[in-house]
Amino acid sequence: MKILICPDSYKGTLTSKQVCECIEKGLLEYDNSLEIITLPFADGGEGFAECIKDICKGKSLYVNAHDIYHRPIKADIVTFDNTAIIESAKASGLQPRKNVMAASSYGTGELIKAAVSKGFKNIILALGGSGCCDGGAGALCALGADFYDENYNKISIPKGKDLNFIFGAGFRNIVKDINFTYACDVENVLFGKNGAACVFAPQKGANESNVKELDEGLKRLNAFLPCDVSKVKGSGAAGGICGGLYSVYGGKIKSGFDVLCEYSALEEKIKECDIVITGEGKTDAQTLMGKLPYKITLLSEKYNKKCIVISGVIEDVKLGDKMLSLVDGNTSVEEALAEPERTLISKAKNILK
Repeated sequence: MKILICPDSYKGTLTSKQVCECIEKGLLEYDNSLEIITLPFADGGEGFAECIKDICKGKSLYVNAHDIYHRPIKADIVTFDNTAIIESAKASGLQPRKNVMAASSYGTGELIKAAVSKGFKNIILALGGSGCCDGGAGALCALGADFYDENYNKISIPKGKDLNFIFGAGFRNIVKDINFTYACDVENVLFGKNGAACVFAPQKGANESNVKELDEGLKRLNAFLPCDVSKVKGSGAAGGICGGLYSVYGGKIKSGFDVLCEYSALEEKIKECDIVITGEGKTDAQTLMGKLPYKITLLSEKYNKKCIVISGVIEDVKLGDKMLSLVDGNTSVEEALAEPERTLISKAKNILK
């Protein structure tokens, strides 16, 4: 029997690679004659670059940058051939102290600039898990764009709170000739009721007043960008980083899942197996809106393959042919979080029963 293991990470607990290893170990303890293929996966957020690194035998390049509050950090870029994969969360990720008004995407721009300076002109930018909502103004600034206030003074590092004070912009000195692919798992636009501020800023620390200010700021920023991106699906990804960069550079906005599918030949692997196993940290109604396990089950159905979902927690949804939860009548949330690897290995032994 040939089994493909293709999960997302159990966010905050296990990487998708660790999930694969645990499930594989549990299955082989149950039956060591099984033929198992592991394929760690992601849908555009954290862990995306590591997945491509494994698939494409890439390397990690470490560079100096800044986080959303402009504190020095060292972050990695994954490279292969003439392509660099950059996760916006590496430099612009959500921090324990949430202050979205003071946050900037400047660090993501620094990572892009560093990659280009080393000859990587093809950039796959994974968008997700950001702690900023500046429409990519910070990233553009790091790449050479200029933003001015009403007195025509440069705004050195634009933050969320600065957007409504932009009275001019210049893009003459910006780093040129970058081919972008934006890998994201949302289709939200830059501003408005389905925009970056209204939908995502509250989870980044914004109160009701902040949300309104940020939404108005993103609308104002859009007026100074080279191209109007107000109707572009996905432009609101990662606090609008996608929208700002897309306005200047263009490129392709794609599902992170689809990008990984192409590089990994996922459909071919599903065709060749008997059972597909997927999962995530929490499977609930949001999963059915297009998260990774849902897309894996759809592909499994397409090729008439049995699909099993094993997740940390499962809430009132039916997905695939069989579902297993780490948290159940025998295992509490606290127990599962305390020993996630041991718990997953133990539960994986029951997948084929």
